[in-house]
Amino acid sequence: MYSISWNGIPVAYATATTSIDTFEGREVLALRLRAQTYSFFNHIFKVDDHHESLVDPETFLPIRFTKNIKEGSYHCHEITTFDFEKRMAHYEHQTNGSKKEYAIDADTRDIFSFMYFMRAQLLEPDSTMEYRVMSDEKVYDLILNTDDVDGIGLPQYKRKVPSLQMVPEAMFDGLFVRKGKGTFWVSRDPRRLLTFAKIKVPFGRARIKLRKVNGPGDDFWITEKKGSDESEDE
Repeated sequence: MYSISWNGIPVAYATATTSIDTFEGREVLALRLRAQTYSFFNHIFKVDDHHESLVDPETFLPIRFTKNIKEGSYHCHEITTFDFEKRMAHYEHQTNGSKKEYAIDADTRDIFSFMYFMRAQLLEPDSTMEYRVMSDEKVYDLILNTDDVDGIGLPQYKRKVPSLQMVPEAMFDGLFVRKGKGTFWVSRDPRRLLTFAKIKVPFGRARIKLRKVNGPGDDFWITEKKGSDESEDE
């Protein structure tokens, strides 16, 4: 689970899950993310976003990507299915019924399944990589620049978690916010989780921080409580 703040004020939280599901008679890896504003902030700008990516567990390529966004007066419910045999993606807007087909590459991924795929890659500091990802019914070039490994303080751990700083360069909507440029930190343990992010958004800045993790792998981190010490990295 992640906490999301805007200009230093906690305004929302996000929960990411991974599970094995069945889709059209086949076993798939289901990646889901839901971001919601806290109740006190709903009367100012309510957010309730759902993202789901169904992934082939053998190739780690996406099968279907669903985006259901509710942010203030902005609503968007879209489904994109991937046909890698024909190298085509099929997009359909669930509200207005608009449809679109467009060409994809042999390894095109939506941004959510791309982030999961990248967890298997041990990136090195001070490097630059180029990828192709799908967003906004298009395939974009994504340039990923890495910097140093920093220690990110998390409230449930005694020591700071070594995390690689990354700065993506792309022009498409993101997962936690629809518009903005940011810097991200990913842990150096085998899980390679997003630990912290700073994003420039309209009218201020957003901060995203890992608050809770369920599942194996905590032995790599130090699981002793930090007590009241919950310092943020700026």
